[in-house]
Amino acid sequence: MDSLTTLGPVFLLKSRHQPKDYDRRITTEMWLYPDGSRILEISTKCLPAEAFQAAQEFKAYLTTCGIALTGLQEPKTGTALQYFKAHPGE
Repeated sequence: MDSLTTLGPVFLLKSRHQPKDYDRRITTEMWLYPDGSRILEISTKCLPAEAFQAAQEFKAYLTTCGIALTGLQEPKTGTALQYFKAHPGE
């Protein structure tokens, strides 16, 4: 335990929402890093058997909201670990 290092902070904004025009709850997370960079994640949940259908419906819904689906996909935790490895002590 003595060799563990504290990383962070990463400021996180998280919201859950049930849109009136979409039948699943949506979770939105904005990860804000000390250098001003950020990652936005918009997600929903479904049963495993519904995964492909739910993914297509969710992509269609996000498109109707004007959200581009072509942005760079980055894992939040991996990005945070890489950031703090490159910026120790922040």
